[in-house]
Amino acid sequence: MKTNFGLLAVILLTLALVSCNKKTSNTVRDEPVTEQPPQPPPVDTEKEEAQQIVGFQKTPCFGKCPIYQVKIYADGKATWYGKMYVDRLGWFDATVKKEELNRIVAKARESGYFGFSSEYPTGPNKVADLPSTVTYVRMGDQEKQIKNTHDGPEKLDEFQKYLENFVMGLDWKPRPEKE
Repeated sequence: MKTNFGLLAVILLTLALVSCNKKTSNTVRDEPVTEQPPQPPPVDTEKEEAQQIVGFQKTPCFGKCPIYQVKIYADGKATWYGKMYVDRLGWFDATVKKEELNRIVAKARESGYFGFSSEYPTGPNKVADLPSTVTYVRMGDQEKQIKNTHDGPEKLDEFQKYLENFVMGLDWKPRPEKE
């Protein structure tokens, strides 16, 4: 009888341990896939004091699309953070003349930038695997950010191309490594 009780205790202990094992189930969800917002680059602690006037960003796609972000500040400093599929990876700095910065803001005004929607396309027909171009402009107290994946207005596309060409033409210098 003692042997049966000992055997029963071992069996119950084994069952208890096995039943406490964490079980996971592979379930299929019937929910639509939602687009994840792009992750911002690390905070640039060297440029927190000046006010950003212009921004330009290319977001990821499911292929090898360039991923980078550029910010231009009121004091003429510009920063580049290249993440993937670009020649400049990491942090780079450049200088923008006041006249050039004024020209960018004037181009934004001419394009009707502040009258555009904040995101394109505006309807439900979004293509998930396309990269987006995110632009930002500040004029005085007015500021706006636009995310254009596709089907944006022609004037917005023209402004984006102008801004991208301007950014690519700057004399970018690698930021010295901190020790």
